[in-house]
Amino acid sequence: MRVLLTSPTGNTRGPLHAEPLLRTLHQQCRAGEPAELVLLSREGTANLAADLPRHSYRLIADEFRDAYPGMAVKPDQREPTGDGIAWSTELHLRPDIMSLRLPSEFTDIGRERSWTDPLAGVFASLRSGRSGRMECESRLLIRPARKSRVREAERIAIRADRMKSLPLRRFFLQASTIRIGAVRLLVRLLHWPQAFGPSRADDLPAKFREPLFECRLRITVTAPPDAEKVTRRKLADITAAYGRFTDAETAFVSSRVRQGNQPQRGRGFLLGVSEVAILWHPLTESADGVSRVERPDFREVEPAVSLGQSRPSTDTTVLGRVLFREQRNQFGINIDDFRRHLIAVGKTGCGKSTFLLSVVRQQMEAGRGVVLIDPHGQLAEAVLDVVPRSRTNDVVYFDASDRKYPVGFNPLLGPSGTDPTLVADGVLTAFKQVFGLREETAPRLLHIFRNCLLALVGTPEASLDAVGRLLVDSNFRRSVTGRVTNEAVRQFWSGEFGRWSERDRTQYIASLQNKLGAFTTNERLRAILNPAGEGIKLREVIDDSKILICNLSKGTVGHDASTLLGSLLLSSLQVAAMSRANIPESDRTDCVAVVDEFHTYLSEGNPTMADALAESRKYRVSYVLATQLLEQLDSHTLAAVLGNCGSTLAMTVGPRDAVILSELLGSGLTPDDLMRIPKYHGYMRLLVKGVPRTFSMTTLPPQPGRGRRREVIRRVSRQRYGQHPTTVDGDC
Repeated sequence: MRVLLTSPTGNTRGPLHAEPLLRTLHQQCRAGEPAELVLLSREGTANLAADLPRHSYRLIADEFRDAYPGMAVKPDQREPTGDGIAWSTELHLRPDIMSLRLPSEFTDIGRERSWTDPLAGVFASLRSGRSGRMECESRLLIRPARKSRVREAERIAIRADRMKSLPLRRFFLQASTIRIGAVRLLVRLLHWPQAFGPSRADDLPAKFREPLFECRLRITVTAPPDAEKVTRRKLADITAAYGRFTDAETAFVSSRVRQGNQPQRGRGFLLGVSEVAILWHPLTESADGVSRVERPDFREVEPAVSLGQSRPSTDTTVLGRVLFREQRNQFGINIDDFRRHLIAVGKTGCGKSTFLLSVVRQQMEAGRGVVLIDPHGQLAEAVLDVVPRSRTNDVVYFDASDRKYPVGFNPLLGPSGTDPTLVADGVLTAFKQVFGLREETAPRLLHIFRNCLLALVGTPEASLDAVGRLLVDSNFRRSVTGRVTNEAVRQFWSGEFGRWSERDRTQYIASLQNKLGAFTTNERLRAILNPAGEGIKLREVIDDSKILICNLSKGTVGHDASTLLGSLLLSSLQVAAMSRANIPESDRTDCVAVVDEFHTYLSEGNPTMADALAESRKYRVSYVLATQLLEQLDSHTLAAVLGNCGSTLAMTVGPRDAVILSELLGSGLTPDDLMRIPKYHGYMRLLVKGVPRTFSMTTLPPQPGRGRRREVIRRVSRQRYGQHPTTVDGDC
C-alpha cells in the first residue's frame, strides 16, 4: 500500500527521528513482505512516499506522524497512466561492509554548526519539468537481512580487519561483496585459512551493531519515446546525486541502463538502520530552499483527548469536525463556554458564512433567542430558509431595503427604566462611527448633539427626526426641555443655548444639521428610524427568545446607512442586555448575537464591543463575531476582543493577522500555516470547561434548507412587525 508523506517547511527533525520507525519496520517485515521507501517526482513536484505492507500501514503511519509533527500521511490515489517508456538502473553499494557517511558528517564547519540535509540534492536531481511528461522515482527496497547473510558479512569484515596491506584489503572487500557469485566464491577459497577464528563484536564496523536491511536501490525515469537521450542524462544526474552519501572507501556503482522497470538479478546490499534513515527521511529546514517540493496544504494539530467524547445535548452547539489523522468526530461548545463569546477570522470565501449559518441554525432549533446582523445580505437570506416551522412567528425580519413594509427601529426608545445616558451615549457612538467624529476635533458639535439626545430620551417625541426640530423650533424646544429632569441638560438649554446669538446659534448647529440631514432626507432610513409605533424592542427579542434577522446589505441601502443601522443596533443591544439586571440571573434566557463583519460598526476608540463582551456574559447574551481583518481594529478594541472572546476560529488570514493569531493559538502554529488554510478548514482555540484547547478542524457542510421558506418568513414578519404603506407615507 503506497502512502504519500509531505512534511511542512521549517521541519527541525532529521534522519535521527526516522530510525525508531525503521526499527519497527524491521520487525514488521520479518514475515517476508518487503517495504519500499520512495523518492518521486511527478507533475513537476517532488515528494516522499512508501510502499508498506498492509498489516503494518497503520502502525508505521502513526509512528511517522508522532516522529514528525505536522507531517501529512495519506494514501496515494493516483493511478498509473501507462504513458511513456520507463528506463531504469540499479545502484549497488560496494563494499556494503563499510558504512555510508553518518549524519554528523553533514554538519557545517561554520560558527553556527548547522546541519545540511544531503537529501536536498537528491530531491533537486529528481525534480522534472512542470509539463508532467517525465516522472522520476528512486525506490529503496528493504527487507530484514537473513542471518546467514549477516554472518557472512561479519566474517568478511573480520578478515579484512586482519589484513595489514591496505591495497589488498581494499581488493578483498570489493571482490567479496561483488554481485557475481562466482567471484565471491573464488575470493572465499583464496582466503579460506583466515575464515576460522573468533568473531569479536569490537572488530566489526558500527553498522553491525544495529538491525541490518538487505536493500536494492532502483532509479526509474519514465518519459516519452522520443526522449531517450534526455532520460539517460536524467538517470546519470540522479545517480551522481547519491555520491554525496559515500566516502573514499565506499561507492554506489550503477548497473547498465535498461528499458523497463523490473528488478535486476543478483542480491542486494546491506544497510543499517541509520544508513537507511540518511537515504530516506523528510527534508529538514535546511532544505526549505529546494523548489517544487510538495508540502502539506494544512498542518494538523492534535485535539484534547476528551474533546467530542460527550454526547451532544440541547446545551451544546456543534461547531465542526476534528481534523487530525483519522479523527473526524464532531465537537461542540457548551452553553456556559459559549457565553464567553467566539470570534471567527478569515478572508472572504474561506467558509465563514457557512460556519455562521450552522451556528444560527442550531440556536433556532434549540429555541434560543437570536440576533443576526449581516452587512451583506446573503447570510440573512440563507437563514430564512432554515428557520424551523415551529418558530415562524418568532422571526422579526428587519430588511433595511424594504420600502413597502419597513420594520421600524427607534434607537432612542430604550427598555423601561433604562438610564437615558446609556441610550444617548449609544446613539452618539454610532454617529461618531459613521462620520468619524472625535471629541478633539468636533467638541461643540458633540456637546450639542449629546444634550439633544438626553433631552429627548424618555419622551413621547423621542426620535432622530425630532433632533432637527429641537434645534430650530423654539416652541417644540420649550415643550421638550420643560419636562427634562436632568439639571445639567436643562441648564444647557435654558442657559448656554439660550445665550447664544441667532448668528452664533445658526453657525454652531449648521454642521449637526448637515450630518443629520444626510439621513433624515433618506426615505428608507426615515421610515425605519421614525416609525409610527415603537418598532423593534430588543429587550423583548432577548427575553422572549425571538429571532431578529437584520439584513443591512450595503449594496441596497448604501455603506453609511448600513453602518449607522448596524452601530445603532449593537449599541441598543448592549443597553437591552444590561437592562436585564432587574431580573434574577436564573430567569434570564440565553440569546446569541451573531455579527458578521463587526469591524465595520466600530470606530477608533469606540468602546461598544469591548464593553459588550466584558459585560454581556452575566446577562446571558453570547456574541459570535466574524471579520476578515483584525488589523482594521484599533489596538484597544483588538486587545479587548481577543481578551474577552474565550473561543477563536482562525481560517485563511493575511500576513499581519497571521502573526497575531499564531501567538494566540500557540501549538507550534506559524504565520505561514495560517495563510495557507484550505476552504472550510481552520484552527480552533476552543474553550472546554473554561480551559482553551487548540486543534485543527473543518466546518460542517451546508445542510439543505426546508424548501423556499424565505418568502413565508418574509410575509409573516411583514404582517406582524412591518409598517403599513399608508402609515409610512403619512409619517414621511
